[in-house]
Amino acid sequence: MHLAFSELSWELSWVDPVDQSKHTVPAAVPGNVIGDLHRAGIIRDPYFGCNSLELRKYEFADWEYSTAFSLDRLPDEELRLVFDGIDTVADIFLNDEWIGHAENMFITHIFPVTREQLRAGKNTLAVKIKSSVNAVRNKENPAACYTLAHNFEGLHIRRAISTYGWDIAPRIVGAGLWRGGCLETLKKDRWGEFYLATIRVQKNEAQLALAWNCHLTDTVLDDLSAKLTMTCGNSVFTHSFPVRFTSGRELFNVPSPLLWSPRGSGTPHLYTCCLELFRKEELLDSARWRTGIRTIDLKRTETLAPDGTGEFVFIVNNKPVFIKGSNWVPANALQGEAPERVLKSLDLFAEAGCNMVRCWGGGVYEDTPFFDRCDELGLMVWQDFMFACETVPQEEAFFEKVRVEAESVVKKLRNHPSLALYSGDNECDELLGRGYLKKRPMSTNKVTRRILAETVYMNDPVRDYLPSSPYRSDQILHLPEDPCPMPEQHLWGPRDSWKNPFYKHNNAIFASEIGYHGMPCVESIRKFIPEKELNERYGKSWLLHSTQPFADENGPHAYRTKLMEDQTREFFGTLPEDLETLAFCSQAAQAEAMKYFIELFRAAKPAKTGLIWWNIIDCWPQFSDAVVDYFYQKKLAFHYIKAAQQPLSLLLSDPEGWSAVLSAANDTPQEENGTWELSDIESGEIFGSGSYTVGAEKTEVIARLPLCASDKRMLLISWTSSAGRQYNHYLLGNAPFAPEQYRKWLTLLQEKTGIGR
Repeated sequence: MHLAFSELSWELSWVDPVDQSKHTVPAAVPGNVIGDLHRAGIIRDPYFGCNSLELRKYEFADWEYSTAFSLDRLPDEELRLVFDGIDTVADIFLNDEWIGHAENMFITHIFPVTREQLRAGKNTLAVKIKSSVNAVRNKENPAACYTLAHNFEGLHIRRAISTYGWDIAPRIVGAGLWRGGCLETLKKDRWGEFYLATIRVQKNEAQLALAWNCHLTDTVLDDLSAKLTMTCGNSVFTHSFPVRFTSGRELFNVPSPLLWSPRGSGTPHLYTCCLELFRKEELLDSARWRTGIRTIDLKRTETLAPDGTGEFVFIVNNKPVFIKGSNWVPANALQGEAPERVLKSLDLFAEAGCNMVRCWGGGVYEDTPFFDRCDELGLMVWQDFMFACETVPQEEAFFEKVRVEAESVVKKLRNHPSLALYSGDNECDELLGRGYLKKRPMSTNKVTRRILAETVYMNDPVRDYLPSSPYRSDQILHLPEDPCPMPEQHLWGPRDSWKNPFYKHNNAIFASEIGYHGMPCVESIRKFIPEKELNERYGKSWLLHSTQPFADENGPHAYRTKLMEDQTREFFGTLPEDLETLAFCSQAAQAEAMKYFIELFRAAKPAKTGLIWWNIIDCWPQFSDAVVDYFYQKKLAFHYIKAAQQPLSLLLSDPEGWSAVLSAANDTPQEENGTWELSDIESGEIFGSGSYTVGAEKTEVIARLPLCASDKRMLLISWTSSAGRQYNHYLLGNAPFAPEQYRKWLTLLQEKTGIGR
C-alpha cells in the first residue's frame, strides 16, 4: 500500500496572533501556508510591491494541517508514515493520538504506525506546526554565535536560513508540508539501505563496491542470495552473491564500462540497476535505481605557495575537468510552492553550457528529481551543507541535530553520479580568525571539522569533503591576507569595473562565487513593482526587492540599488533617466562583466581550473546578480555567458604592449582545428585571420594581434570547428561607452551571429 499525501484533501487551520480569530482554508500538500493564504484570498500576492511586509504577523502563528482517509482493511505488513519535508517544528497525530515530533525542515521524518493506531474505515491525520520564530524564542545565543542581521532566529533551528531574509531572498517565514509524504507498507523481508560506488576506473575496467543491508525474518540465514544487474543500452553486467548476514559489502569489476562523463566532456552514461533478494528461487524484494560509473576527485592544496601556485582541480575519470558552473539558490522563496520550477530552472544550466551546479548553503537540499536530472544532463553537483554566513552553536545537542541531518542527506544523495563534492558550509570560515572572532581558529568549528567530516566519511567514503567554501586552513592565520592565500575564493571585491585589478589580476585557482548586477527587463519589473513606483528607485518597493528585509533604508542590503546604478554609470558614464534605457544599460554592463570573468579564467587554464558564477535565476522577483529573472526572462548576460562557455571558444585578451592574445579554449575530449577571423562588427575591417589547432582539453594561444586599448570597438571573432561556424565577441577599449553606440553594436551582433537574441 502507498497512499500519497498529495492524493488527500487537506485543510489548514490557525489562530490569528493579533486578533485571536480562527480560520480554516483548503491546503495544498506539498505546499506552503503563505501560498494557501494567497489562494484563499486572505493575503495579497506576497511577491508584489511591499505585500510581503504584511506577512510579519504570520511569523508568530501556529498552524494545523488536517485530513481524513479511509481504509477497507488493515494491512498485515509493517506500516509507517513518511513525511518528506515538514517546515519545521511539528507534532503528528493519527486519530488524535500523538505519534511523533519533527524539528528539521531538511530531512525525511518516518514514524512507525501500529495496527492499534490505525483503523479499518475512516482515519484522521493532523500535523501541528509551531511558529518557527516562537520555537526558538527562549534560546539565548552565545556571544560568539553570529549570522546576518535578520537571521539570528535561524541559528538554533534547522530550516532554510534565507527564509528569514537574505540579499537574494525575501523575509517570508512560512511553514508547511513542503514535500508531501505518504502512508506506506513495508515487506517483512526486504532490502534496507544500499550504496554503490565506483572505486577506480582503468582503461578497460572499473572496480565498484556495493554496501548493503537487509531486513530478514528467517531464523537461520541460509538459502539466501542476491543478484545485481546493471544495464546501459546494450551493455549488461550481472553480479550474484550469497546473503549470509543482514549486511555486507561486495567488490567486483565491470569490464568495458560505459562511463558517466560531465557535460561537454563526453556522454553521461547511466546504468539502470536492479538489486534482487532471493530465498532459493523465490524473489523476496527488489530495488531499482539509476547510477553512473565514474570517479570524481578534488585535488587541492591547503594554501597557495608564496609564488602563488596551488591546486584546486576536479579530476573526473582520471582527467582534470575545467569547471564552468553557476550557483543554485532555491527555485522558489516559498518552499513547496511551484515545484515545477526546479527542473525548469535546472535546464537553464545545460543551456548556458555549464558542467557544474553549486547548491548554496543558505537554501535547502534539493530532492531526488533534481539529482536525477543532473545525472541525465551530465551536471556535476557541488553540495553545500545548509549553513551560510554564520557561526553556529558549539554544543552537543546541536551537534546531534547536525549529525542526524547529515546522515539522512548523505544516504539519500550518495548513489547519484552527478554528486561531486560535499562542502561543510558557505562562507562560515570567513567569519573566523579575524575581527570580532579573531582569536578563534577555523578548526575550532566542530560542526564542519568533526561532525560533518565524520558523517560523510562513514556514509559516503569515496567522495571528497571540503570543510567550507571558501575553505580557510588554520595555516592562513600565519599568512598575510593580501594577496589572498587561498586557492579557492569568492571574488566579490569592489564590484566596480570588471577590469579592476582585483578581478583582472586575481590569484584564485578556482572561484566558486563571482557576480555582477543586472536589472530585469521592464516587462518583468512591472510584474512586481507598482506602476506608480516604477521610477522610485529608492522607494520601499525597490528597496524590498533589492532585497532588503523590512524595506529598511538603513539595512545591510540597502546599498544594492545604488550599486546597480553605479555599475551602469561605470560602464556608460551616465545614468539614463527612462526605465527602458536604464534596464538595457544595466543588462549590458552585467553581460560584459560576466563574460569577462569567465573568459579571464578560461584563458588562464590550466593555471586556473574553474569558475562558478553567481547566479542562474532568482527565487523571487528582484533586482540582483541573476542572469535570468524570476519570470524566466533571460537577461543579456545569459546569452553572452552561453557564448563564452561554448565547449570550444576563441577568446581575446585585453591589449597590453600594443597587442592582444587570441586563445582557443577547448574543453572537449578531442583535438579541434579550423580557421578563424577577427573583424570590426560595424565596419567589417579585418584585423587578422588564419588557421588554428588546439589540443583536447587545452587552452592554447593561436595568435597575437596588434590592437590599441584606446580604441572603442566591438570585435567579432568567428571560427570553424567540428561543430560548424561559431562566434564570440570582444569589447575593445575602456569605459565609458555611449549607450546608443553599444546598442547599435549589439543589434549587429544579434543579426550576424544570433548571440543576444
